[in-house]
Amino acid sequence: MKKINIISTFVVLAGIFYMLYMFTPLIKRNAIEIKINSPQKYFSKYKDINITITDKNAGIKYVGISIVSMGTVINLYKKEFSDKQTKRFDISFKTNKIIPEGNAVLLVQVTDNSRNNFMGGFEKVVQKDIIVDSKKPKIKILSGANRIRITGSALAVYYVKDAHLKDVYLAVSHDNVTDRFKAFDASGLFDKNGVYLSFFTYPLSKSKNYSTDVYATDKAGNIRITHIPVYYSNVKQKESRIDITDEFIQNKVITIMRKEEAPIKDIPLDNFLYVNNTTRAQNTEKIKKICSDSENNFLWNGKFSQFFNSKVTAVFADKRVYYYNDEAVDTKFHMGYDLASTKNAKVNAANNGKVVFEGYLGVYGNTLIIDHGFGVFSLYGHLSDFLVKTGEVVHKNQYVAVTDTSGLAGGDHLHFDILIDGYYVNPLEWWDGHWIKTHIELKIEEARTRLSLID
Repeated sequence: MKKINIISTFVVLAGIFYMLYMFTPLIKRNAIEIKINSPQKYFSKYKDINITITDKNAGIKYVGISIVSMGTVINLYKKEFSDKQTKRFDISFKTNKIIPEGNAVLLVQVTDNSRNNFMGGFEKVVQKDIIVDSKKPKIKILSGANRIRITGSALAVYYVKDAHLKDVYLAVSHDNVTDRFKAFDASGLFDKNGVYLSFFTYPLSKSKNYSTDVYATDKAGNIRITHIPVYYSNVKQKESRIDITDEFIQNKVITIMRKEEAPIKDIPLDNFLYVNNTTRAQNTEKIKKICSDSENNFLWNGKFSQFFNSKVTAVFADKRVYYYNDEAVDTKFHMGYDLASTKNAKVNAANNGKVVFEGYLGVYGNTLIIDHGFGVFSLYGHLSDFLVKTGEVVHKNQYVAVTDTSGLAGGDHLHFDILIDGYYVNPLEWWDGHWIKTHIELKIEEARTRLSLID
């Protein structure tokens, strides 16, 4: 009898536990999970709402998505599931509803097919505070049409307005690639917020299908692209023959490889090709990185100065064909000017600026780089001694270094570059006071006039 009572009690307790487990939320918990992938803080009706819903215990029964704005519930999506075994549901859609701009709440409501919660199934509601912004940024070009010589420089000034602006830049597209140029905040220069300027260049191109555009993106992902009309002309190119000897490889190339701890190869030509390609490419990337951070101001004033008492021995965009044992082995474009003076001559700064690099740089040897502001840099290569240090402010024509034959220099001279955001441009323009006035100073005056017409 006692045994029967124990069994009966156990059955009753088991039944109670089963009832609690199957039909109440006391033991078996809500397994619905809702992950809002997008939007995050900002929402645009032009962008996808992307949500992942899972329920590892029971199938999903209902999904409802809405936005609460200005006290009004705007239903965006509803779905009831006929398949009671749907354990995961990924949804991505764009809403076609008109949603007021400003603060709002995104609501996601999900119920499942569980018999828990007293046969009503589990429910989960997730809400997310968002800012609705479906307006694209506004862009107004202030500097008018540009004229540029291929490999030359140009300046664009533009006004961008957006309450939640995230990113703005200028892009030059060509040969299925896009060169990106920084948009510098020029509010201080123009006494108005939202004004930006970008220096840019048209590099050597095979197809010459250049396109120049300003891109502005806000935090909700809305993007505006505005074209800048640019008229370009071709550049005359010189072709030079450079003979590479075993002596040059031993004295110059091997020295660079040892300094950089590169593995020296048995075949002399292989060492030259390594330095002329791999090392040179690494140097270019480092220079681009150095030139990625520039002062948000014009540090320079007027035309740039050429190396004092110097003679031009090589020009910009010179196509150099390298020969070894009378056979063409490599081709490169010379992206600066070679300027020769006396041996170990003192080098003057091309303009006012701030030293951002002084040290060894592969094919350039001992190198100095000066930031002149708004993305414009000057580079001085093949040096021996530095007369200034990184971080030092220098003035136009101040002596900053001494020439030598470091790097791949065949003789004592200065290699001089002008760069915009790390892209090489023709220094000849920057030595020309008339070009500075017509392509930069007058552009800024024109921009100020157009800016005064903007509310």
